[in-house]
Amino acid sequence: MKKIAFVRLRSALSAGDKDLKTEESEYLSLIDPNKDYSFVKPATGLPTVFFVQTGGSEIYFKDCYENFPEPYCLLVRGTRNSLAASLEIKTFCTQKGKRCFLILGTPEQCKKQLDRYYKFFQIEHMLRNMKLGVIGRPSDWLIGSDCSAKDIKKKFGIELVNIPMKEFLDLVDERILADTKAMKRFLEKTSRREDLRKSLYVHGALKRLCEKYGLSGFTLRCFDLLKAKQETSCLAFAMLNDEDLIATCEGDVPTMITMALIKALTGKPSFMANPSEFDLDKGEAIYAHCTCPFSMVNSYTLATHFESGLGFGIRGQFPTEKMTMAKVNADLGFIRAYTCDVKDNLLRHDLCRSQILIHFDQEMRPLVDNPYGNHVAFASGDIKEELEDLFDYLTK
Repeated sequence: MKKIAFVRLRSALSAGDKDLKTEESEYLSLIDPNKDYSFVKPATGLPTVFFVQTGGSEIYFKDCYENFPEPYCLLVRGTRNSLAASLEIKTFCTQKGKRCFLILGTPEQCKKQLDRYYKFFQIEHMLRNMKLGVIGRPSDWLIGSDCSAKDIKKKFGIELVNIPMKEFLDLVDERILADTKAMKRFLEKTSRREDLRKSLYVHGALKRLCEKYGLSGFTLRCFDLLKAKQETSCLAFAMLNDEDLIATCEGDVPTMITMALIKALTGKPSFMANPSEFDLDKGEAIYAHCTCPFSMVNSYTLATHFESGLGFGIRGQFPTEKMTMAKVNADLGFIRAYTCDVKDNLLRHDLCRSQILIHFDQEMRPLVDNPYGNHVAFASGDIKEELEDLFDYLTK
């Protein structure tokens, strides 16, 4: 049974009203008929719900709210001026710059909101213990994707760890094999044994850095690897994204944060890609990249990296199903989420290797008029509403 700290708010005039206890029991039974939750005394580490039982209770919230962490979750019922009091409290919190939201509506709606609040509380706790690495620095061409580490820490609780590119490259030279069975597995896909060995050294170096710094993921200035070692990180990224890590290309921090939110919400990896063609009239677009999580595709082949012709690029075949495309903007104030259907997997020679033709459910014009940089992240299924709600929960 899930525990929720429960704080009752009632007016002084209602303090001795014996009917409130019966009404509370009946109301909670309607909201939580299967008794998924245990409503207990406040304790550290538990999500807190303020049950606004009556009007006139606002002053008691003001007296005690600083003893509890944000956000402030108000459970509202349709009697005894509970809604009026809750809106006053919400206004007070907004004026104080505090996060506050209401659970209200039918019992079914309240249960759905309560479930989401509990889930988001757990996600926030996880994010506030997360470290993500920036290996090297963002690629020079990401001129619209500067992101403040201080703001990331403030909004999401995620700590960025800056790691020199030299430290990574030195580890590549150590020839670490973190997955001793990978060579045999991938030799079924390619005969380029030496290239494969070099890619696996990249995988080993990145894994070692994650272990050393306690990282849940990273973004790598990967084209510097090309220059220094004539090797790519695409295969390593495909592996690492399926190994419970977040692996992001080109030092792109906003996309890394987007992928971290998707991973925290779904427990699954996402596909980082950039747009190649838009057809605004049809609502269609082509997105491509040279790496993708193996778990997201039905099959794959090992090609070369598109821009360099070196190493490996992953040519994945995605299922023709619903996906969600998302991106947090560089100032961390907004998230854009679109649902779409994968119509086809392409095999063009003039694009990065994994290529999807998609049809958007929403109007595409904002992607051109107000883009959030060039990279985006694709998640399996329709998570648009829940992802937007999570972002609002964490930032508003």
